[in-house]
Amino acid sequence: MKTRRFGSTDLQVSEFGLGCARIGGIFQQGGGSFVDLLCAARDAGITFFDTSNIYSQGESEALIGRAFRGRRHELVIASKAGYALPGRRKLAAKLKPLLRPIIQKLGLKREKFSAAVRGSLSQDFSPAGLERAVEGSLKRLRTDYLDLFQLHSPPAEVVERGEWEQALDRLQRAGKLRYYGISCDSVEAGVAAGRYARVSALQFTVSLLEQSKADALLPIAREQKLAVIARESLANGLLIKPEHELDFSKYCSSAEEIELRKRQLREYRELAAQKGQSLPRLALDYARGLDGVSVTLIGAKSVDQLRGILRELA
Repeated sequence: MKTRRFGSTDLQVSEFGLGCARIGGIFQQGGGSFVDLLCAARDAGITFFDTSNIYSQGESEALIGRAFRGRRHELVIASKAGYALPGRRKLAAKLKPLLRPIIQKLGLKREKFSAAVRGSLSQDFSPAGLERAVEGSLKRLRTDYLDLFQLHSPPAEVVERGEWEQALDRLQRAGKLRYYGISCDSVEAGVAAGRYARVSALQFTVSLLEQSKADALLPIAREQKLAVIARESLANGLLIKPEHELDFSKYCSSAEEIELRKRQLREYRELAAQKGQSLPRLALDYARGLDGVSVTLIGAKSVDQLRGILRELA
């Protein structure tokens, strides 16, 4: 796999990275299969792993730490913080070893649990909250430092106020993180992040189906020499799942959006056929081919899924 320079930093990263939101979870099998997945990704040449302290209530980080014990120097690990888990999710995290076999036996799915049962997330970007989060991530990842730490989906006004900056500078000077950046949900947050000289990276959606963020933020990233992490390039499955398996109600919030996505998919399938490519290949080539993108995230929850995606890129 090809490597690229990560913005203006001294990091070199694989052009595709593994997004680790699906690693772990109470509704999944035990950790061994995920360790196999992480190791298979590394063996395939992937060196960039993007996680968060809330993915699977911290289990994603813990499994990365377990999988790469003794191989830390081979990897670039990016994590995030800013969300606070509700008490019921914290309790579920502690009880996972007991709850997981029961859930597997009963065949329960995440979709069956309402948001009220799961509890809603809040956000905490206070200096003290971020410092606690970094310490927790380091412990779970079994490492002394993060290559990249990101604010996780902060509102634009939080980025603009900059109360987080001094805390991240302190952590950087202490050697606990090498670089820091912003994982953006909005263009406004990305624009605000670009005004901070010590911000090194932006993460945002880069997809054939949603190109507006890339159009707005890539010029800023290039001007400021920021690394760009492209996420959701397969549109959370819309651009890789067979057409007969798609339930658009899970992806779209209105009838108008459903019609838009169906029309887009028809057009891009036709374009892919004209190029002699698969639709996933067209989507991933679009993301990695944009000027300024440093690494494009792919997601998988099994070795077979990962290998299927990598075959598209061969």
